[in-house]
This record gives sequence, structure tokens and C-alpha cells, in this order.
Amino acid sequence: MPDASVQQETSGPSPAGRSADIVLGILSHNNADTIGVVVRDAQQCLTTCFPARRTVLIHADGGSKDGTQEQAVLAAAGSDSFEQISYTIYPAQKISPESFGVPGKANGVRAIFTAAAGMNAGVCAIVDSTVGIPAQGSIAALVRPVMEKEIDFVSPCYVRHKYDAAILNGVVYPLTRALYGSRIRQPIGGDYAVSGKLMGYLTGQQWPDGNANSSDADAWIIVQTLSGGFRIAEAVLGPRVLSQHDPAPETSRVLAQALGSVFAEMNRSAGFWQRMRGSLAVPVFGPRFDPPADPAPVDPGPMVQSFRLGYQNLQDIYRLILPPATLMELKRMCLQKAESFRFDDLLWARVVYDFALAWRTRAIDRDHLLGALTPLYLGWVGAWVSAVRQEGPDEVQQRVETLCMAYETQKGYLISRWRWPDRFNP
Repeated sequence: MPDASVQQETSGPSPAGRSADIVLGILSHNNADTIGVVVRDAQQCLTTCFPARRTVLIHADGGSKDGTQEQAVLAAAGSDSFEQISYTIYPAQKISPESFGVPGKANGVRAIFTAAAGMNAGVCAIVDSTVGIPAQGSIAALVRPVMEKEIDFVSPCYVRHKYDAAILNGVVYPLTRALYGSRIRQPIGGDYAVSGKLMGYLTGQQWPDGNANSSDADAWIIVQTLSGGFRIAEAVLGPRVLSQHDPAPETSRVLAQALGSVFAEMNRSAGFWQRMRGSLAVPVFGPRFDPPADPAPVDPGPMVQSFRLGYQNLQDIYRLILPPATLMELKRMCLQKAESFRFDDLLWARVVYDFALAWRTRAIDRDHLLGALTPLYLGWVGAWVSAVRQEGPDEVQQRVETLCMAYETQKGYLISRWRWPDRFNP
């Protein structure tokens, strides 16, 4: 008979006395349509891939109002195919006697880590069902490098088409790579696994606050891992199946959420990243996947038009953020035609760095600041679409690498402006 211990939100968790080799934590927030699939796939993966290991599955919910918790209970109780899984719903805000504040992602991750550390788990994997449904086998791919290769943090590496994850490829990945010197393709968001050693370290640190859909926890964890000198690797997981239960968020919202998290950690860890130079590759585990089919053509015209309108309408804001030489280059770009529109890599890197500095100095309200970046980002995306339209996967990856090197090349510019923020560098 399966050992399925299910506790509702009002009963409170009780992991005392249990031990585990592997803990799998599932995060959710209003994911009633998909949580059952995630739970059942997780159960099957644990029992199939790790039959001789003591495994515990934990569901940390961020206060769902759509029946997510009830669907998770039904999925766990309906399984008769596993023997060594204890399935417990741990409310994110009640995992320990301490108060974690408002339920949210940072609270949920901390809740899972606290429980896993209490069970002396050797590895803890996190699956974020608010982002998407993990592919079959992805949990095992994340866990095995920790168990077999003594890796402390395993980040996902998804197979994407050339227009996918533009914020990741254009801003988040090259920025974190240049700052912290590690070539982690997905430094925030998605699924990952950590070692017991890293988990113990993280649970002893001061955690950030975060809401249910925030990237704050992920950004904080990766910076703590990198600055703490832990071993990092990537696991190739194949395509990512995104959740579609809600309308797709606006670009400005996604950009602000991702960069707000990265900029916050950038501000807290300045003493560390200013000492880093260059970047190093990390070990990559997992099979090779075929490249995805070419996506449908994308018209860069509306994005370029948004860039032009933003430049015209936000002049007063941009003058508070960008040096005169950058403003002049952006003005020249407004004259380009959409089909031949280009955004120089070095210029784009400096723009992102200038916005990071303005976020630090609070040159304007931070929400307004990140909103003002959106038209410039859309201009970069329009240029990217035009540049890679006829290119294959290898050529696209080379373009990403070239962009990353531009960020690394311009890091001296960032450090100079960071230390002397009142001095423009035209």
C-alpha cells in the first residue's frame, strides 16, 4: 500500500521523524487545471527512476483560490503505484513556527527547503507548476547530477526556438553571466535541484520577500550559490510546456518582474560581482535533443514602431537615465526601416547597465523606470527578429554568444558608472 499522508492547509505540517534521500517540491498558485498532471508525473518519475531511494514529495501552495490544493490531494490519493512517497501539502506560510509573511514563491521555496533539511535530504528538486509542466524525465535529469556528480545546483537548459525567451536571451542570461562569471542559461525561473550542502547554507541566510509569481527567490538563490562558491551545472531538459490557464502577461510586466529581481540582487551583491572578470562554462548533463521546428514568421514592424514612439514620448525620462551619446545613437536608430532595423550589441548592453544603475540610485520611481525600458527592449527584439529570420540553431546560438561577450566587454563601463553614478560617460 502506498504511504500517502495528506494534510490540508488548516492542519499544519509535521515532517518530524521522517528522513529522505530525495525531496521533490512542487510550487503552485491557481494551477488547478495542471497540478494533477504534475503530481502524477512526479510520483511516476520518483518511483521509476529512484526505486531504491527514500523519496518525499512536498506541495507548497501560494494561497490558491481555484481548487488547486484539492486537485493535488485527489491526484496523490488516487495513485496506487508507489510505495515510498509520503505526500503532504505544506502551506507555504505554515511550514515552521516562524512567520514567513504573505504566501508566495520565496516563502514556498523556503518552506520546502526547511522541510527537506529537517529530513536530512541529500538532494531537493523544485518544480514550479506556475511556469509550466515539466517534461517526462526532467526531474531525474535535474536530480542525478547532484546525486552522482556531487553538483550543488543544477539549472534547467530547455530546447527553444529562436524567437522564444527573448528576455532571457537578450537581458537576463547575458547580464547575470557578465556579472557573476558563470554561463548559466536560465538563472531564474523554472525547475532546479540543490544539494543538501547548499540547502543547509541557504536555509541559514536572510531570505527575500516574494509574491506568488515572483522571480525574487530564484534570483536570490542563484546569486547566493555563485557567491558562495558552490558547484553548478546544467541539465538539458528538452522543450518546456508552458501553462496556459491564464492570459499571457504583458511584456512590460514580465520584463519588470524579471529585471526587478535581477537588479535587486545586483545591488545587494555589488561587492562580489565587481571583482569578477570574464565567464566560465559550466558542466552540461543530459541527452541531445533535436532542434525545434522553425516558428511562424514574426513581423518586427510593430516592435520597431513601439521603439520609435517610446523614444519620442519618453525623452524626459531617458535624459535622467542615459548618457547623451546613447540618446544620440537611439535617435539615429529611429530613422532605420523596420526590415533593416539593427540594435548594436554594445549599445544594448550599455542601455541595460544604465537602467540597472538608475534602479540602484532611484533616478525615478522603479516601476516607471522598468516600464520605460520596455520600448527600448521591444526595439532590441525587433532587431533580433530581423537578424535571425534566415538563420539556423547554430547561427542563433553564436549570436547569443556574441551578445554575451558585448555585455562582458562593457562591464568596465558599468563598474565605472556604478562607482561614480553622477558622472556620465558619453
